[in-house]
Amino acid sequence: MRTFAPRCSFAAIVTIAIALAPFSAATAAPLSAEDRVALLDLISSYSHEWDGRDEAGWVDLFQDHAVIKASFRGKLAWSYGSNKERADFIKGFYENAPKIGMLGSRHFQTNTLFTAQDDGTVHADTMFAVTFQFKGEPAPRLSNTGIYSDRFVKTKNGWKFSLRDIHVDQDPPPVEAK
Repeated sequence: MRTFAPRCSFAAIVTIAIALAPFSAATAAPLSAEDRVALLDLISSYSHEWDGRDEAGWVDLFQDHAVIKASFRGKLAWSYGSNKERADFIKGFYENAPKIGMLGSRHFQTNTLFTAQDDGTVHADTMFAVTFQFKGEPAPRLSNTGIYSDRFVKTKNGWKFSLRDIHVDQDPPPVEAK
C-alpha cells in the first residue's frame, strides 16, 4: 500500500510558518472562574456601595491612584485620580442630592466582557443604565446609559479598580432644584 506524502518546498513551509506566527504568539492566561466571580462582585459592589450611600465602601473599591472619569457624548465632564478626590466627590454628590430633590439612584450593570492582559491586569467593558428618583415622582426614571470601560488590578486585598472610564450616551443632565 502506498502512503501519500505531499511534497512541499522549504520556502512554502517557511511562508506558512511566518503567516501563522501571529496566531501562535503567547497571550495572557485565560481568566479563572474564581477571578471572574470576584471581578463581577467588585463591579456589583460599585452599584451597591453608591446606591446605598456608603461613601467609604465605594471609595475602597479603587486603588488609591486609580482614575475614575466620565464623558458625556465623548466630552470629558470630570476626572478624579485619588481616593481623597473620590471621597470628596461622592460626599458632595450626597450632600447636594436633597437640595435638588433626589431621593435615590440605582445603577444597573450587565453584559460584562473581560480581557485578561499579559501584565496580570484585566480589562472589562460593562453596559449600564442608571435611574434616579426625585421628590414628587411616583417612580424612578432613567437618567443615563452607557459603557463602563474598566481596568482591574489584583492587590493583596483582592481585585480593585485601577480605572473606571464612564462613557455616557446622553448629554449631562441639567442640575436644577426640584
